[in-house]
Amino acid sequence: MKRKKTIQRMKKNSENNIQPIQVDPISGEYYLVIPEWIANELSWYEDTGIKFSVECGEVILSENEND
Repeated sequence: MKRKKTIQRMKKNSENNIQPIQVDPISGEYYLVIPEWIANELSWYEDTGIKFSVECGEVILSENEND
């Protein structure tokens, strides 16, 4: 008997995927904390260059390939 092999993607708890935009009290710059599990999953480390883009009203973060 043949079985169909399916790959299940891990879904993280959506309530834990919400991060507030914060403001640095000294510089006044906005920042967003990337959760550790996302950095680990994408193999992002300190000083990894992150590229921001906006598509259809959503912010897309990706690793800067030019670094």
